[in-house]
Amino acid sequence: MEYSVSMKNKSKTEIKIEGGQTVDNIQHSPWDNEWTSLVKTLVDKEKDKTNGKILRIRELTLNGRTYSFSEKQSEFISNFDSQNSKFILASGGRGSGKSLALCVKIYLTCKGFPGIRVLLGRKNISDIEKTTLLDLFKLMPPEDYEYRVKDGLLNFRNGSQVVMMGLDAMQSGNMGEIKKAQQKTKSMNIGSYFIDQLEEIEYDVFQAINDTMRMTVSKEELARGVKDYPRQGNMTCNPANFWAYHYFKLNERMDEDGNWVDKKRIDTLLLESSMLDNRANLPEDFVRDRLSRDDNYIRRMVYGEWNTDILTRGSVFAKEYIHYLAQSTKKPLAIEEECEIYEQPRDTEYRMGVDPSEGLVDPSSVSVVDSAGRKVAKFNGKLPIIGLADKVKYLYYKYKKPLIIPESNAAGAALIREIRDLRVWRSKRTEYKTDIETERLGFRMTYDSKQQLITHFQSLLREKKIKIYDQKTIEELKVFVWSNEAAQSGAGASSGFHDDDVISTMLAYWDFNPEKQEEVAIARARPSKVRRFQYI
Repeated sequence: MEYSVSMKNKSKTEIKIEGGQTVDNIQHSPWDNEWTSLVKTLVDKEKDKTNGKILRIRELTLNGRTYSFSEKQSEFISNFDSQNSKFILASGGRGSGKSLALCVKIYLTCKGFPGIRVLLGRKNISDIEKTTLLDLFKLMPPEDYEYRVKDGLLNFRNGSQVVMMGLDAMQSGNMGEIKKAQQKTKSMNIGSYFIDQLEEIEYDVFQAINDTMRMTVSKEELARGVKDYPRQGNMTCNPANFWAYHYFKLNERMDEDGNWVDKKRIDTLLLESSMLDNRANLPEDFVRDRLSRDDNYIRRMVYGEWNTDILTRGSVFAKEYIHYLAQSTKKPLAIEEECEIYEQPRDTEYRMGVDPSEGLVDPSSVSVVDSAGRKVAKFNGKLPIIGLADKVKYLYYKYKKPLIIPESNAAGAALIREIRDLRVWRSKRTEYKTDIETERLGFRMTYDSKQQLITHFQSLLREKKIKIYDQKTIEELKVFVWSNEAAQSGAGASSGFHDDDVISTMLAYWDFNPEKQEEVAIARARPSKVRRFQYI
């Protein structure tokens, strides 16, 4: 059924919903206008009296443009159930209409909840200005809002406000900058948020934004029948290898140690859509071009399929090797000093790899492997360097003083100062001009050295000389991909994932020679000769 909302310029905004209700018989109170009445209908999940279906917005005409919505778009726009769908993610290929649905819901939220403050975020503020904001301006009648460019604000006539924010400051830069950005975000008080291209945003940033949703209407307004602010996160993404696959697709959450575990309560809604769902709104030559590409692209970016088999293109490690490693996974025998112990110390040699971090953004990781190529212990967690040094020392003395191979870049230098009296691996370097050989503690990660590290690890995988028992390292190996980003030195974790366990594991196996280890084992197994001396 179609009904109209009169604007100040006497133009008509037409909305079609399922069912036969009119604007008159969905009016809820004298304080409601047409927009708040519509939102109440959606919040209360009112049903069509003829067929019992929940009412949803099917078509919208604004600024002389008419938008017809697919099933998935309609569900995204019309869902204000913050109890069961507190976080809604629209996933789909390019042209599937997810960005339009996001913009429509922003407008509907601001019009239907007067006085609400919402956050509109992307990795970079410039991306909001160049894409999302332009789509919003096409959609919204200009008399409804005022755009304050310098402040990054959209102020609506009814008191609602959109705060635009680039989120990259919360996940990159030095520790001081990140802390400042996170503190600024924590001080915000919003009633809902919208994030376009979620695959660009890290899990910690997502969690920090969730903590800002505490804005409520007054008790007096609630008593008058005004609906409380939804406090709902609305997001879009392309199918990609990042944390939302676990959070929305597998219904898992990340615990304090960085492991994915089952959620205690399901409060997410994932809406996966195909570009073909929105075909009526796309140029036919655009559709033909996308359908002419390779099968992997079509499945992901046309049909919107979201699974790890499709998304691991560009992975450093082949699927068959990861599948081989996954067959050995098991639960740890014990947790000691927050370290996972898979095998207790034996009469053999051990090696230790360490990927240090400053402890705020990325976890630090420690991996211990034995002479048979088995990863027998690990630590992964966010700690200051002095705390990480304690974990290294604990595993060092537990596993008979293994050779420690730490990454020496950035935070690694601080760690090496704490453990330099232990058995730390030394890299040798010959000065070109003087021809003098010097030694340096730790493994310095550069583009070339990282390629050597990966190549050596891959050779061990091909020979099946490696056994890894912990599932988290296997999961990180799946999303460790080739990269052109300078910060990743040729390879690193997909956006939104971590590679700390991968790096510490590869370091533990660096310079590991299975044949040499076998020779040592054979020599140890031989009976020792007993020399007899005769004293006169």
